[in-house]
Amino acid sequence: MLDGIDALIALERFGTVSEAAVRLRLTQSAVSKRIQALQRMVGFRLVEPDGRRLRLTAPAIDFLERARPLVADLRGLTSPVRDHAASGFSLALADSIASSWGPAVISRALRGLKGVSVRLHAHRSVLLVESVRLGRYHIGLSTDLPGTKDLIRYPVIDEPMVLIHSGCSRGPPKRAARNQPLISIEPSSATWRAVEPQLRERHPHLLERPLIPVETFSATVQMVKAGFGDGLVPLGMAIEMNLDKRCYREIPGVRRHISLITRKTVNQLASFRELREQLVKETTRYFSGNTGK
Repeated sequence: MLDGIDALIALERFGTVSEAAVRLRLTQSAVSKRIQALQRMVGFRLVEPDGRRLRLTAPAIDFLERARPLVADLRGLTSPVRDHAASGFSLALADSIASSWGPAVISRALRGLKGVSVRLHAHRSVLLVESVRLGRYHIGLSTDLPGTKDLIRYPVIDEPMVLIHSGCSRGPPKRAARNQPLISIEPSSATWRAVEPQLRERHPHLLERPLIPVETFSATVQMVKAGFGDGLVPLGMAIEMNLDKRCYREIPGVRRHISLITRKTVNQLASFRELREQLVKETTRYFSGNTGK
């Protein structure tokens, strides 16, 4: 049943069997078979045609809302969290955090804790949040997403967004051209959905440029360095790519909110509270020491 619920959640989240299969690393046939098997178990229709796509039926949506906390509890039975450091935590990072400041900050946070261990994973924010909700991971460090009322959320940092000048790597930037394309993360990402309204309100001229969407911020940086346009990335990415401070500038009033998320059972643990406090402390120290680099 758990496999079928995972497949149904992926279909709900991504809208097509093909995309759900990619996210679950399965074939389309395997996803369809899992949903069909779950449908036979529950005894009511779970999906229905919606043009060329499939959508969940109303009973299926209600079923998932009731199933999510139960699935998390079931997974917890096979990998219980104990209130002592030896048990360790599984911590999933949003991929843009994992590819920039996240691992180093977590490593420094752990040095200040005796015996607490962490197993790191990396996913896109939307998959990360769902995985924490379903009990696959104890903790997530991610860009904020709506619809996570069943999780405990702790703000960690409001990470500034910066504009990297085209063709600039370790030397002074070339003269900026207003018609340069803007290279940034794809519109479906959590970060873009967070910062696009801020750009529209405070810096609409940036959105008037041709937008080149890419899947990762690291790809953005490499394309900008090669001169294909200006790039919009989180500050931590510019820092970890060792860009000269003259190559980028902070965009006033445009930030992405980074939060630590977990379930209620994990939140009650003293070892989690200690880890959380150290993570916030080290993240604040990292950005305080690197702002304007």
